[in-house]
Amino acid sequence: MDRVKTGILGCGVISSTYIKNIQELYRPLEIVACADVDTGKAEARAREFGIETWSGPDHLLENKDVSMIINLTPPKFHYELNRRILMAGKNLFCEKPFAFTWEQARELTELAEKRGVRIGGAPDTFLGPGLQRTRLLLERGAIGQPLYLNAAMMSCGVETWHPAPAQFYQEGAGPLYDMGPYYLTAVVALFGPIAEIRAMAATGFERRKIYSQPLAGVELTVETPTYYTALLKLSGGLIANLTISFDIWKSNLPMFEIYGTEGTLSAPDPNMTSGMPEVIRKEAVLADRKAAAEPLNRSFPDEEELRRLYPETAEYIRGAGALDLAMAINENRPARAGMDLVCHVLEAINGIMEAAKSGGCYYMKTTCGRPEPLREGLSAGEVR
Repeated sequence: MDRVKTGILGCGVISSTYIKNIQELYRPLEIVACADVDTGKAEARAREFGIETWSGPDHLLENKDVSMIINLTPPKFHYELNRRILMAGKNLFCEKPFAFTWEQARELTELAEKRGVRIGGAPDTFLGPGLQRTRLLLERGAIGQPLYLNAAMMSCGVETWHPAPAQFYQEGAGPLYDMGPYYLTAVVALFGPIAEIRAMAATGFERRKIYSQPLAGVELTVETPTYYTALLKLSGGLIANLTISFDIWKSNLPMFEIYGTEGTLSAPDPNMTSGMPEVIRKEAVLADRKAAAEPLNRSFPDEEELRRLYPETAEYIRGAGALDLAMAINENRPARAGMDLVCHVLEAINGIMEAAKSGGCYYMKTTCGRPEPLREGLSAGEVR
């Protein structure tokens, strides 16, 4: 396929990761322009990465050479800017969250259909070797029938490293919008849609001290819950326990662990792209307890085969979903990080918030299929 001329909208912290990864790994995407409301930031990114054009947002939307825009602006601007991108007739890939509500995301999906363009959204980390290896192990029966899942994103927040952390504590932000999509997308990509949700929420600190430069020592006001715990029942019957927090200085809870009839699988961090899943079979547990011996099941791939089938990348990579969207357009197929998945995960976030507020059970209205796995044996950076 011809290289897809792509524009970056929003030149903050995450833009450098996207641009670097696309230029080095996802070569079918050609970044020809970048834009930011602060044109100084756009110019700095353009000079840093050799991008030929930099501008404010309006000029990017009018750029006839650009066929796809990757929206990396702060979340509070996503809905309106996504709408403008679609009205300009551009294909769109947006960082999470795509919008604040799943109804907004569905509205934009309908607009894209009317405008004859395609859209998708982050997170795309489930396309990385870490979760692709996990899926293969599950499908090869490494732990038998999956029954339960425990996921925990326990963090002390972003004010220890991000230069502008206040935005993460404003209404419409917080750990659920910021980190929840990685874990919820991993759950749905591996096991299918969510059916019902129960949840509780809390705010550990009304004010927080910033430790990162250039605002070290400044206090910020917290406007959103910073601790959510949820029970999710999936359509297929699996029960997942999800905890997301910015209030935890240190935790030893597993980030993503799956429990089956034949063993336990510890999956890599869903926020990361790579990593090696680990399997502990029931035979090993029985042997440790000197119980009746059973032959070890080795019908699932070992680490060497997993590395061959899904080659290693750097741990923290972004951009695979944008490439997959471009290839889906070229091949006339559904995008893996497409809008059915995006809307379902966004509804789950809204559902957790609603269930926490009401104290009742939230029943999901949307559904989606599992994204197709990547083809085995591809080189790093290929998405097919």
